[in-house]
Amino acid sequence: MHDWILKLTGATVEPGSTIVRMAPQVHEVVGWGWMILLAATFVAVIWASYRWLPSELSRTRRMMLIGLRAVFVALLIGVLLQPVLVLTMSREIQRTLLVLVDSSQSMTLADPRIAPEDIQRAAIAKGLIDPAKGLAQPLDAGKTAELRGMARTNVLRAVLQNERLNLLPSLSEKFELVPFTFGLSGQVRELPRARQIETGEIKPGDAPKLTLTDFPWVESLGAPHAGTALGDSLRESLNRKRGQDLAGVLVLTDGSHNSGDSPRVVAQSLRDADVPVYFYGVGITSPRDIIISGMDAPPTAFLDDELLVHVRVRSQGLEGKNAQLVLTLNGETVAEETIPFGKDGERRWPLRFKTDVVGEFDLRAHIIAREDETDAGNNEASRRLRVVDEKIRVLFVEQAPRWDYRYLQAVLMRDRRVEVKTLLLEGDPSIAQEENSPYLEKFPETKKDLFEYDVVVFGDVDPSRISISQMENLNEFVSRFGGAFVMIAGRRHSPSSYADTPVADFLPVEFEPATVGGAEPEFDKPIQVQLTARGKGDSMLNLAGEGESSDAMWAAMPPIYWVAPVTAKPGATVLMVDPARDTPQGKLPVIAQHKYGLGQVLYVGTDNTWRWRRNVGDRYYTRFWGQVNQRMAQQRFIGADKRVQISLDNQNYNVGDRVRVYARVYQEGYEPSLEEVLRGVVTTPGDGDRQSEVPLKAVDGQPGLFFGEFVAPSAGQYQFHLQETPGQKRGFTVAENNLEMAETAMNAKLMQDVATLTRGQFFREEDLHKMVETISTNPASAESRLELELWATPLYFLLILFVVTVEWVLRKWSYLK
Repeated sequence: MHDWILKLTGATVEPGSTIVRMAPQVHEVVGWGWMILLAATFVAVIWASYRWLPSELSRTRRMMLIGLRAVFVALLIGVLLQPVLVLTMSREIQRTLLVLVDSSQSMTLADPRIAPEDIQRAAIAKGLIDPAKGLAQPLDAGKTAELRGMARTNVLRAVLQNERLNLLPSLSEKFELVPFTFGLSGQVRELPRARQIETGEIKPGDAPKLTLTDFPWVESLGAPHAGTALGDSLRESLNRKRGQDLAGVLVLTDGSHNSGDSPRVVAQSLRDADVPVYFYGVGITSPRDIIISGMDAPPTAFLDDELLVHVRVRSQGLEGKNAQLVLTLNGETVAEETIPFGKDGERRWPLRFKTDVVGEFDLRAHIIAREDETDAGNNEASRRLRVVDEKIRVLFVEQAPRWDYRYLQAVLMRDRRVEVKTLLLEGDPSIAQEENSPYLEKFPETKKDLFEYDVVVFGDVDPSRISISQMENLNEFVSRFGGAFVMIAGRRHSPSSYADTPVADFLPVEFEPATVGGAEPEFDKPIQVQLTARGKGDSMLNLAGEGESSDAMWAAMPPIYWVAPVTAKPGATVLMVDPARDTPQGKLPVIAQHKYGLGQVLYVGTDNTWRWRRNVGDRYYTRFWGQVNQRMAQQRFIGADKRVQISLDNQNYNVGDRVRVYARVYQEGYEPSLEEVLRGVVTTPGDGDRQSEVPLKAVDGQPGLFFGEFVAPSAGQYQFHLQETPGQKRGFTVAENNLEMAETAMNAKLMQDVATLTRGQFFREEDLHKMVETISTNPASAESRLELELWATPLYFLLILFVVTVEWVLRKWSYLK
């Protein structure tokens, strides 16, 4: 019946559509009131026209004539009502499946396939074995060589071109495939569709099945992107196709994610939108690889010191194996150690060497790459090191000769690297008047005198003995001049008496002002201090010698009996705590530090460090305070001229990063420089011809402070200095962006988690034959309406003509006019 209506009205519908409902309707071109009046008028006219028909006319013929006239009038009124027949049609449509293809640099990795199951997976990808029969199939031994080192991109391309799997054509029969490539945020790029779908020249019902050759983008797959933002890319592709009926997202990747929002967070929004994510994981889960992820070394060291360097080494798939870790200084080996590998993970390896030459050096840690490694280019790390033969100038200020003062002063005076001046405020003034006395009569009153020092150490000093202007000079000494300040807490003044002073501004801790007559603290309960995670990793607190454990030494350290009540400031690094006492920010800090402007500030919250001498003498006590002095003075020994302080926002950069440079420049007498612009120079050590200039402009409102920035050049070691002071240099390292090579294993766990969260599935090569059936079709349909204007069809007007003609013939037959 539906076909008959369509033929009579001459209407057509889309192929594949079926009529599910039809209903007549009218358009109210003329109001119903007028329509009723018009109909009544026509009825009256009809009744009047046929009332006086001849009496000999039969009743049947009379009724026929009236009926024909009524039908004619009704048809005329129908033209005014414009009747239509509304057809509701339903058509099944293909749902959209987004296909995201990873094009980041980790996809170029050639996984060394050692395990038999990994070789079998590569064989499935290449079509050498039946994809539906699992990993236990026999494989021609002659084929294994070409499978062992296949790059991930080649494996993916082989899977997509595998005729046995026939994935893309089979998926195209169920879904409209929309392919994308992705890398970092904003690098999602839509690829051309399959040829037939793109042209739209073939009707869907008549289209031939697609073949592998209809997806030319597979052959051009590459891996140019320097990072992977998996979460951001999922969100961006979904936003581009928002409003479409999505069957899901198929992601072809190694699971690497090193930028942008977490895929697990994005997965929740995909779950809410009922969009499942399916993954095909490319790569192997435990590739053999050695990665030197970093090296912790100071920028400066003192001549004839034993320098401790920590190298962070991560291993994968090498449990039970060994490697030789080598440390070189300008290419000459200075330390090496055979390191054993355990379960996959990262460890810090300490290396020690003696600095016996003054100068600038390239410090490099490396491990010779294994033949079976995934990536041989991530086995080294390097830093610039400056070795100096100078003394650290220390100003030690103390109120009274308490125990910590006595032992610390002795340590400082014996240290060959230190030149110490002591101000003992409650001492005999005459001790400062002796010739070559190590004592001072008073605190330095001018900046010039104060800024000659590298480190200022305050014990339990009464702030009333230091003027506000001298405290402000101290603040500038640290923040603008790059000096170091150490406060050793005391029970009378430090730090509680310094509330609301310029000194409190640069301390890394906060505290309540001192009160008179407050509760007397307890001094009889032993406190076993504990290093934080940051403290354990800080070489300043590493007390171990060769073959010793620093953690074990601290665990066995004699207890202390008093810690000042403070809390850490936001951004401060807490290195040691009292584990038995809590503060709103965590455990009670015992040692904390932070960077304040260009300088460093260290807070030691106890006057009991001298107790660490029990049974061992100065062994640990001397090492602890010696390392504190060396660490705190490093900033001042990076360059040769202390009136010029150069600070970079980092020491290690990737190619293309912004390098931000601050310079604090003083004149003679330590007054700020009045220049408007200074010229900076970037050089490559050993290649003086490669130079580039960087202008540094004066910062408004900050006398003597200059700022400039430049783009990190090609990978290598560089130095920055001001043209006016070439001896004051800051070294920095530029490396190729290696985010993609920092983690070479396929991240199966991440892909499984996201697939589970979104009700999708994770596939390996042995599961790919089930992929097409697994991805749910859930057929979608779209309804449309078609209005057939009955009043405007030729059939309608033929009907009017037919009625008029029949009435005319009948009237003539009845001898009527």
